[in-house]
Amino acid sequence: MKILTRYIIKEHLPPFFFALGVLMFIFLMQFMLKYITKIFGKGLGALTIIELVFYNLAWMFALAVPMAVLVATLMSFGRLSGDNEITIIKSSGVSIYRIIRPALVFGAFVTVLMIIFNDRVLPDFNHKARVMFRNIGQKKATLKLEPGIFFTVGKYSFHTEKIEKTLGEELAERINILGPEFNTETKPDRLVNVTIFDRSNPQINITLIAEEGYMVYSKRKKSLLFTLFDGEYHELNVTNPEEYRFSKFSRNQFYIPAPEFMLDKREDSSRGDREMNVSMMMEKVRKSRENAKKERAKISDQIEKANTELQEAFAGLSDSIVADPDAAIHKAVWRRASDSAHRKVSREYQTIRMAKSRLDNSVRIINSYMVEVHKKFSIPFASLVFILVGAPLGVASRKGSMGVSATLSIMFFLVYWACLILGEDLADRQFLPPILAMWFPNIIIGLAGFYLTWRTVKETSMIRWEKIGSFFKKFNKQTSNN
Repeated sequence: MKILTRYIIKEHLPPFFFALGVLMFIFLMQFMLKYITKIFGKGLGALTIIELVFYNLAWMFALAVPMAVLVATLMSFGRLSGDNEITIIKSSGVSIYRIIRPALVFGAFVTVLMIIFNDRVLPDFNHKARVMFRNIGQKKATLKLEPGIFFTVGKYSFHTEKIEKTLGEELAERINILGPEFNTETKPDRLVNVTIFDRSNPQINITLIAEEGYMVYSKRKKSLLFTLFDGEYHELNVTNPEEYRFSKFSRNQFYIPAPEFMLDKREDSSRGDREMNVSMMMEKVRKSRENAKKERAKISDQIEKANTELQEAFAGLSDSIVADPDAAIHKAVWRRASDSAHRKVSREYQTIRMAKSRLDNSVRIINSYMVEVHKKFSIPFASLVFILVGAPLGVASRKGSMGVSATLSIMFFLVYWACLILGEDLADRQFLPPILAMWFPNIIIGLAGFYLTWRTVKETSMIRWEKIGSFFKKFNKQTSNN
């Protein structure tokens, strides 16, 4: 039995690493295509680009491993079935459950490793990738700027038709007129046909147009510094259109406040939910639960206080009527008492409403962190679930080719990922508890895996591959006739 276990696990390793390499390559190409215009050709060093890509490999690896397990399971069991090795093993008295067990051991080992990876490695890599993106954005302010597209910072917008890299000689000649903020380290790009809209003052609209300019981030003023050449200055008073100012300039400097480009130590140490390990997130959850408990107690106290004040207000009114039953001003007394009670209840209502808002915020924070906590376990656990699905499908397909395995893997992974995204959305909207939302895909795919395994044990054909093949042949024939 040990020989059989080693043999089946050994069958999984080559297709697993092959599929993992292919998937990592696909994710990497997708990442490069997404950020190619924002990273390359911006004057960044090769080491900086390599480091940025390296930090982003972590989330790619976390997604690729479960899918690689599914591909490996389909390919290995498909080959064993196609070569009749499954039949030979079963004829020797070994059940299909015993044949699948080594694959489950392999999946369990991968699951444990991925749980550790998701908790210990992935958060740090995500954090470093985000910090590096922000550092690059600070050092190279034009990194986020796209030609022909308006870029908005606060109440300022600017646009450039073309971005050109400056040569060292050209930049050296302009250093004296650009100012101390511009140097050979920042390597500012040359902006052609620049337009800047200043809407910081609602009563005055300012527009600057220049034939060329340069932009860098000024740490001293926490602003984007534009040095513009050969342009026009337009100023229009919105309340009085007759007050219009126009001037031309050969050189002009313009600041746009952009404190978000500044990355200090406090911001550097802050982490989002995907940049924390389980212990960090559970500490956040604990504090949020304490806050939620305090807000619930506060709401209860405020409701009790509002009832007490309302009873006291009308009790005082009853006493005044009893003391002077013949008074003609009962209606005015009632009105004053009613107004007083209304003011008191309105004040308590606003207090309760604010406490309810803080309570809802605490619940949202708890759900957000608990979703990420369960995700760190549910996604690695998908390796085991995919083996339950992949093993019977591989046996039934009797094909160990990469094409069939990849097709089935993509189908199941898309179903899994759609359920995961749907569950996360429902958990954020508080329609489902986080634990059910994040484990729902594993439950669905797992039940399908148990059913397929049961059908395989019963030796019932679950997929009529010959009918699928004849369908495609008829489809191709009809297509060619048309």
